[in-house]
This record gives sequence, structure tokens and C-alpha cells, in this order.
Amino acid sequence: MDINGIQISFEKVLLSLVILTIWAGVLIMEKFMPHQSAAIILLCIIALYGVLISMATFHHRRKLAKGDVPYIDCSHYKPLVSIIVPAHNEAAVIEETVRNLLTLDYENYELWVFDDRSTDGTGEILASLEGKVSDKYRYFIRPQTATPGKSAVLNDALERSRGEILLIFDADARVDSDFIQKALPYLCPPETGAVQARKVIMNADCNLLTRCQYNEYLLDAYFQAGRDVIRGAVELRGNGQFVKREALYSVDGWTEDTITDDLDLATKLHLAGWDIRYLNDVQVREEGIIHFKPLLRQRRRWAEGSLKRYLEHGFDMLTSPHASHRSTMDMLAYFIEFIFPLWVAADISLQLLNMVLKDWPSHWMSSLVALPALGIFFLSGLVLALRNYDRTPWPKAILWAIETAIFLLIVWVPVVMWITAKILMTKDEGPLNWGKTEHLGTQIHVKPSQFARFKKLLQKPGS
Repeated sequence: MDINGIQISFEKVLLSLVILTIWAGVLIMEKFMPHQSAAIILLCIIALYGVLISMATFHHRRKLAKGDVPYIDCSHYKPLVSIIVPAHNEAAVIEETVRNLLTLDYENYELWVFDDRSTDGTGEILASLEGKVSDKYRYFIRPQTATPGKSAVLNDALERSRGEILLIFDADARVDSDFIQKALPYLCPPETGAVQARKVIMNADCNLLTRCQYNEYLLDAYFQAGRDVIRGAVELRGNGQFVKREALYSVDGWTEDTITDDLDLATKLHLAGWDIRYLNDVQVREEGIIHFKPLLRQRRRWAEGSLKRYLEHGFDMLTSPHASHRSTMDMLAYFIEFIFPLWVAADISLQLLNMVLKDWPSHWMSSLVALPALGIFFLSGLVLALRNYDRTPWPKAILWAIETAIFLLIVWVPVVMWITAKILMTKDEGPLNWGKTEHLGTQIHVKPSQFARFKKLLQKPGS
């Protein structure tokens, strides 16, 4: 339906209802709690979730230290693993990625690289490697008429590959040789449908942006590990993710009209009753973005895809008979990351209206405190992550946490507001194209100290 050039879709209607509900909640809290900021109340809920995750993680580590975790023998589990690398204009990195992945010490695997209509010579590089590298290597050049986008590429890979497990990498991925061996025990249980390795920025010392991304990934690892401990709704991250073919078939593969294939697939798997595990000690390295503009484009895409998957699957989250109660509650809790910026905007707008009318008591200063308070929440989580994973000295951990918390506030809050307006006010786009980030390969500048940092990090047991 089209009204005055604005396309009305289910997503727009549902998002409008969410915003109206937020405003109703703010007004109700204003009426019954006139001396408190509604956003502060919501922030307390976020902080409580963070505390619960931290307590669960601490308890799990104590159990590990005591050896109080049942051992499952999966030495017999040696499935065929199909490594899939979707590539679109990746000439700068693709050859090194192929050679890196062919150093894996797991015997039963095949490596597929799918070139999606590249124009920079990626296909020619893939063809030149045939016969020069391992016989496990295969490549496929998708025709110009093929459906564009990473999800479509992955569905092609699902048809052409033979593995019981599909292991998805980005075109700039770098891993250690024991990557598959370390992850397989977690895939062995029949209820596990997917496993996500921890992602690490490999050029963290390049500039302030890459350092913030590195620390942001640490914070994500901290919370994803906590979600794994409570068997919550662990999310896939696209790079370094294992997915069982059986699980993929049960949810009809990847959704081709989504712009975040990993988040959408993770949600579908949880709703179908599959467990997803997160592995801190199995790590994949990737490039951080070195300039702000492409970083902002990436975060807009992440935010839009994540919000749209909630809008698409929200009803199923509440009604699915297969999803566990813990994963359902966890998925809904993470939806607050979108609710909070909109709630703060509504709260501050109401307080400004109170000031204009003068008849209403206003406590707009307490509303403004919500964003710094959110920054403190980020900061505390970042300090914990830096201390737990990198053993970063306290002064440096606090400094890096402060700059990264500011980075997250500057990027995330405006991006959520922008994406909300975009979904509401713009026409739905046509066929999806690649929403990819450019990989620079040897053009990125990495200080020598960075390599020593990663060697120490990756050798750290139980990190």
C-alpha cells in the first residue's frame, strides 16, 4: 500500500506501534513517578541484566576452575566441514585468505570460495589458484543474473557443498591451524545447531577507531560468553560461524531479503529450538575499519538488519513452541538496545514540552543523565572485558574503556534514531546488493607490537 509516496509495510506498522508504546510508557511513568526519569528506570533494567550476566560468568569460571563440568567424549566426531568464503571485490585479501585456510590441520574438509560478480579481478585470482594449492580448494563464479547479496551466495553454497557442517568466513579472515579441531566438541551435541567463534580485530593498533572496535568486540565477547553460560540467545556474527546442514534445512536456509544474514539466521535457529554456542578460545581475526565514514555505513547496516529481524520475528519470539524460555527472554532483553535510544528521545522531548507549558513539573536534567549513565554501563563492561581477556593494566583499561564508551554513545544512539526514521519514512528497497565493508589487506597499517599482542592473547588458556 502506498500513501502519498510513502510505502506502508508490516515493518512500518509494527515499528510505529513500538514507538507509540514507548511514548505511552513514558507518559505513564511521568504520571505515577513524577520525580524520576523514565529512561533511568529503563537503564536500571539494562544494568540488572548486565549484573546477572556477570554473575553467571563468574560462577561458570569457578566451576571450570574446580573441574566441576561434565566431560563429553567427542573424539569420534569427525564430520565433513565445508568452509565457505563469499567474496565480492576482494582482490586485496582473497589469495592470502585461501592460503591461510588451507593450513588448517583438520583433514576432513573442503574449501569453497564463491565469487559474486566481482569487477576487481577476484575471479581471476581464484582461477589462478586452481592446481597450485590444495586439492581441497574449489571456487565458483556466480553469473551476472544470479540474485545479489551474501545470503543468496550462502544459499548457493548450501546447494553445492557436501559438508555436514558449513563453516562461514569473511574474505579477510585469518585463523590458527587448530581452529576446527577446537570447535568440534561444541558441535557434537545433537541439540547444538551452530557455533560462533570469537572475533578479534587484527589491526587494533592502527588508529583510535580500530582500537575502539577491538575493545567493542571484547565487550561483545564478554556478553556473548555470558549468554552462552545461561544458554541464552547467543548470536552469530557472520565471520567464523559453524552451522549444521540439518539446522539450516530446518529453517529453510538463509533469508535472502535480509541485510544481516548472521543475525537473522541466529534468530531463526533459536525459534526452531536449536542451541547456539559461543567460543572464547576459538578466535578468528579480521580487519578493523580505519575511517569513520565506512564505519558509520557498516553500523547503519548492522542496526537496520538487527532491528528488522526483531520486527519480522517479534511475534514468533513470543509464541514459538520450540524456543526455550531462556532464549526468548534473552532475545527480548537485547531488544532494549533499540528501545533505549528511542525511550531517551521520547523522555527528553516530554521534559522539554513540560518546560514550555510551564504548568507541568519538569525534571529534564534527570532525563539528560540517562545517556552518561549508559556510558558508565558501557565503561564498566569494557573494563571487565579488558581485564578478563587481555589482562590490560588498570590505568590503560580505564582509559581505553572511557574512549570506547564515548565512541559507542556517539555511534550507536544516533544510528538507532536514524535507522528508525529511515524504516518509517522511506520506501522499501528493491533486490539487495552487497552491504560489504572494503578490505584493504596489506594496505592496512599494523604496528609490529600488535602481532606480539595477538600471539600472547591467542596462547592464553581459557580466555
